[in-house]
Amino acid sequence: MLVLVCGMHRSGSTLVWQITRQLLDEAPGLRNPRGVSTEEYPAAAANPDDLLMAKVHFRPALDRGEFPDQGARYLYTYRDPRDVVASLYRKGRYKPDDPERGARPSRLIVRRELRGDEFWTSKSDVWIGRYEDFRDDVPGLVRTLADYLDISVDDARVSTIVAEVDLAAQEERAKAARERGVDDDLRVTSNHITDGREGAWRDTLTPEELVAIEAESARWLVEHGYAVETEVGRRKTADLRGADVPAREPAPRATPPRRRGRERWALPLLVIAAVLGIVGVLAAFAAPALSVIPWVIALGSGVVGGYLWGREGHALLPRRRR
Repeated sequence: MLVLVCGMHRSGSTLVWQITRQLLDEAPGLRNPRGVSTEEYPAAAANPDDLLMAKVHFRPALDRGEFPDQGARYLYTYRDPRDVVASLYRKGRYKPDDPERGARPSRLIVRRELRGDEFWTSKSDVWIGRYEDFRDDVPGLVRTLADYLDISVDDARVSTIVAEVDLAAQEERAKAARERGVDDDLRVTSNHITDGREGAWRDTLTPEELVAIEAESARWLVEHGYAVETEVGRRKTADLRGADVPAREPAPRATPPRRRGRERWALPLLVIAAVLGIVGVLAAFAAPALSVIPWVIALGSGVVGGYLWGREGHALLPRRRR
């Protein structure tokens, strides 16, 4: 028998692992070694005398054939993908300008998580838990998992398990992990505990990261009861929400304020150069000795005006939208 705890990163899968581990504590044949190879899963699933408990997150390189339907029970957890990405960034202590962050990494993380969601939920025997629903109802989570695993629990047993997995206990385990290493039964790492609030992504993600995430996951978000908050998210889910949201062309980017003063001088300088050039030509006939002055000024104005026009003056022309 194989009992596999899986799920999106940062979606409460460790909490589900801990509760399940305690529920199965006295089950015959139970083993839960950390780092067990996925190659062992099919054999465990086929062996009624073996009860292998494992925990894994999806990655594209996983061999799908090592995750059997027969003899396996899957415990899958999911969460708002925006909070998944934000929690991973907080766990890694990545600042907004860190190279590990940005639109592309955020998009790739969400793509991986959604591929995993499709894979895990396709299993024939799977319990599916939404993090936002069970995080504040741990007693209910204990009972739900016990029902799924066909294990009888009374109120006293539920209370004991809840006390073992409360936040204070988890923080102590994170501290112990720093000092003594990770406990195979508990699976709490030294930087495991972060802000688990729903919607905490608002305080973490940059606008560019949010757009990238919703561009990848908007339809999944709406289908799972989450609201989208970007224009791209609304466009991609217009049919799901029963509204027609027209796509708008991006507005031309405003020229940075520090360049606007230069733009205003480009055209006048070129006009001055042209006028003084004409004056210089006329002066060459009337007063040749004085003609050099307008020529010099015209030359200087033309050079400066041409330079500014070449760098900034294109902003004075009408812009075509793509």
